[in-house]
Amino acid sequence: MAVCPSCKRENPIPSTHCPACGAPMTAEGQQAAERERINRRNVGLMGMKWYKFLVYFNLPVSLLINGYGLYESIVNWNSLDLSKYYENLQRPVYVETLASMVLGGLVLVLLAVALWGLIKRKWIGVRALLGSYLVNALFGLLMIVVVMQVQPEPGMETMLKTQFISQYATSMAGMAAMFFLNRIYFNKRKPLFQTENAEI
Repeated sequence: MAVCPSCKRENPIPSTHCPACGAPMTAEGQQAAERERINRRNVGLMGMKWYKFLVYFNLPVSLLINGYGLYESIVNWNSLDLSKYYENLQRPVYVETLASMVLGGLVLVLLAVALWGLIKRKWIGVRALLGSYLVNALFGLLMIVVVMQVQPEPGMETMLKTQFISQYATSMAGMAAMFFLNRIYFNKRKPLFQTENAEI
């Protein structure tokens, strides 16, 4: 008859964990539990300033900004008149207006899930946050591809095209950087979140 090393109760039925207190009954299980305890203690000593900044400021403000941006995108889509633009600009304007509305809505949902998940310390919040960065980067990449296909009309500055590409490339690079930096930050703190498999 095995005796639980934690609560000292006798357990007549062989088991890897004590049915009374849930503590590991085997030496391997006890070692794993001790490693997990030490890991959680060490993780708990890590700073959470970025997490707090996201939860209490960045994500709430981003929700408001993106919500208003989505509203503007819908208004622009409903009032879109491509005849006002040069023929070679009609496609980029159409794609940008449509993508801003569709991807803007997706980002808004991801930000809402990210805020809820991070507050509840659920890993889905981290995944949603990273997803929002990826969607924004995808928008930048999409617009770079579209703008690169534009042939300037006579009298139009080629430099303007280059400026647009540079603007979208900078935005895309920024979103990619935020994705990887947040991925590293939260993976180091994964024991603090509720998840079966926290590795991204």
